Amino acid sequence: MDFAKPELLNLFFGILVLTLVFYIYFIWQRDIVNNQFNKDIFKKINPNYSSILKIIHFIIRLIIVCLLIFALAGPRLGSKLKTVTREGVDVVFALDISKSMLVEDVAPNRLLKSIQIISKAIDDLVSDRIGIIVYAGEALPLMPLSLDYSMAKLLIKSIDTDMLQLQGTDVSSAISLSNSFFDNDERSKIIYIISDGEEHEGDYQEEITGLVEKNTVICAINIGTQAGGPIPVKNVQKLYYKKNKNGDVVISKSSSEALQSISSFCNGSFIKTNNTSDAVEFIFNNMKNLDKSIEDEEVYSDYEDQFQWFLAFALFFLLIDLILTQKKINFIRKIIK
Repeated sequence: MDFAKPELLNLFFGILVLTLVFYIYFIWQRDIVNNQFNKDIFKKINPNYSSILKIIHFIIRLIIVCLLIFALAGPRLGSKLKTVTREGVDVVFALDISKSMLVEDVAPNRLLKSIQIISKAIDDLVSDRIGIIVYAGEALPLMPLSLDYSMAKLLIKSIDTDMLQLQGTDVSSAISLSNSFFDNDERSKIIYIISDGEEHEGDYQEEITGLVEKNTVICAINIGTQAGGPIPVKNVQKLYYKKNKNGDVVISKSSSEALQSISSFCNGSFIKTNNTSDAVEFIFNNMKNLDKSIEDEEVYSDYEDQFQWFLAFALFFLLIDLILTQKKINFIRKIIK
């Protein structure tokens, strides 16, 4: 199953907000009932009051909201397969998510600019398989090689510097993990490292030597300025900047030496830019130079909408909620009479 509008699944983040609001309201109401009313008198006034029933109502309504979100996202199942001929290459984006990528010498910051570059590049892909990894002191796979561009765009929106606890910039682990994605030696392979290039660690010479032997190309996009800027550290109370042991604010400067060395050794190209259009053009110019593999693949050509099932279940839970609410309605009617 996939979704016609997967971006609408982001509405599920609103479930957390609704839960928090209900919790605050529930505690506030419970305190009023317990502190300002005599329990015996309150039971006589409102015999149908039940805190457990309120929680049940909320859970049911939360389920209804979830089902409606699924329905809006357009769930569908493939109903007909067809064979298509694809001509493309395998592309892996290795994105640096170390804390230095939060520096705002590039608007809005280095990380968000990098995500924007990847997103714009995905928009122009047609038959190329794409994989995404993130790295700092270690590397983390975000998406294996796939033609699902919608999922790729959805996943990159979730990227932030807190995804990896181990800080640093271990580019060797990024290269090694990227290489593990490639499962077809006959297809052309290219890795794009997107980083500010600061403090690249690890003995990556052995890793890139192995890639050269497999005809894998590595290109690098260097984000940030040589002047650099302070690294913002955010907490609940205020924003401050990272300091060294002497109490001085750390200035993170973009560095290109390691990235240039890696791309040069792996028959790739290097660019230092903070312009999205220039970076995207660089990506596709390097892909044009690769031999594109032609292969047949079975894909779904027709889809059957499945949203009606989610709407039916939402209606079912709505009826349950109305039945449980009927007691309150009858009680209010008695008071009015």
